[in-house]
Amino acid sequence: MAKITIVTDGSSDIDPEFATELGIEVVPVLAKVDTKVYRVGIDLTDDQIYELMATGQQKVEIATPSSTVFEQVYRRLIGNVDHVFSLHLGARLGSIHSHAAAAKSRLPASTTRLEVIDSKSASFGLGSVAIAAAQAALAGATPDEVSRLIHATIRHTHVVFFVDTMEHLEASGRLTLAGSVLGSMQRIKPLMILDEGEIVPYERTRTRAKAIEGLFTFVEDFPRVQEVTVLYVTSPEDVEKLLDKIDPIFPRDRVRVARFGSAIAAHLGPGAMGVTVFEGLEEG
Repeated sequence: MAKITIVTDGSSDIDPEFATELGIEVVPVLAKVDTKVYRVGIDLTDDQIYELMATGQQKVEIATPSSTVFEQVYRRLIGNVDHVFSLHLGARLGSIHSHAAAAKSRLPASTTRLEVIDSKSASFGLGSVAIAAAQAALAGATPDEVSRLIHATIRHTHVVFFVDTMEHLEASGRLTLAGSVLGSMQRIKPLMILDEGEIVPYERTRTRAKAIEGLFTFVEDFPRVQEVTVLYVTSPEDVEKLLDKIDPIFPRDRVRVARFGSAIAAHLGPGAMGVTVFEGLEEG
């Protein structure tokens, strides 16, 4: 049986203990606190970073791991495993994918096959793909089967979210909209969707309550749903409201609830919420 390793990055928001259990290698994103650099999830937890951000007493910036870090991970794996699938934050959402690809280009010839894959997603849109791939590998799937599963899961996984204010997204440079459109969206709570790895407007909602209703409607509109993840930054009380709405169409005890990691939350801001929907794969 081929030995397969899944590599991802800290923007996947996978629980560290679960990642370890599944054998997933998570390359951490970085947090610059004043002049010091920490690895998120290793040197500092997301909760600690949120506290630092909330106090505002120290300047906190989230940074991308360098290509050298990815190269070190790959060099440790090549020769010891047969196949590495390296799944990362959507290429249009940040530089992580390009850093991973650059690292791959510097590797020596090896019997280990390495694929660097653009998930076209973020947070649990990415994390759920990595988890599915790791579970398949542990169950004995071949590299070709894992590859097909990854690409099919990417196609059938959808992420929608809303933010309390557009300023964080606008400052991140990840939202490519005309200034006039951005101006009109400052006064509402617009739903955004990840479309082929790009953040685009999905629905105009004017209040937080309507935005939460919009998340529910997004889930409801799928003819079939296999997995649902509810994501939040600072509003667990609103998670309960959304779970109550979802329960009649998808049992709340099957809904995964996760907090956006600091790598994503830094671009969304406090109060952001979202859902990830995996439709499941067609039989045959």
